[in-house]
Amino acid sequence: MKSTIFLFITMMIFQTASAISGPRLISSIKANYSKMKTFEADFTQIQIWELAAEESRVSGKIYMKDDDSFRVETPGGFILSDGKTVWRFSEANEQVLIESIKENEETMLPGRIFFEFTDKYELRDHFERKENGNTVYFLDLASPPDEPRFINRLRVKVDRNFMPFEIDYFDLDDNKTTFILQNIRINEPVESSKFIFEKPFEGVSIMDLR
Repeated sequence: MKSTIFLFITMMIFQTASAISGPRLISSIKANYSKMKTFEADFTQIQIWELAAEESRVSGKIYMKDDDSFRVETPGGFILSDGKTVWRFSEANEQVLIESIKENEETMLPGRIFFEFTDKYELRDHFERKENGNTVYFLDLASPPDEPRFINRLRVKVDRNFMPFEIDYFDLDDNKTTFILQNIRINEPVESSKFIFEKPFEGVSIMDLR
């Protein structure tokens, strides 16, 4: 009887772990991203510095379009981009910085942060669990051995609709940055004004660093 129970449990664990293959998970995430015209979500970003044992946390709202435009709103300001230029507004400093987007592998644009890991990193492991009664897929990824990167490891949580909703980034110094997404809305109308820079108020200084 005991051996029968053990065999049953072993079979259940195996079936859960292999219910969906790693390549299918990756291809499904890519398919979601390719069909995405607009994206909107509430987010929390948590940064932990390993050596200093320090943590910072910021929450806000993010909007994206498929032309690489995005807007990130936080209590202290916003970051806005049309895909080529970035405007960073700090309410505390009463200042707007304007910069050109640097096109390189380490540029952390929202679309890359949340979705492009499927192309830039190799899947090392994956498994499935239940969290609060919902199916969640866990992906462990790493940079290819022949393409070392400062961000060298990732762990991604994906919901049953193959939408990433939590991503942990680990750098070479073992510092960790976590992005948590909630209230995700895909392909719903977003006001075009969200992606157009307007001076927040009179008296704000503008520094053009392009």
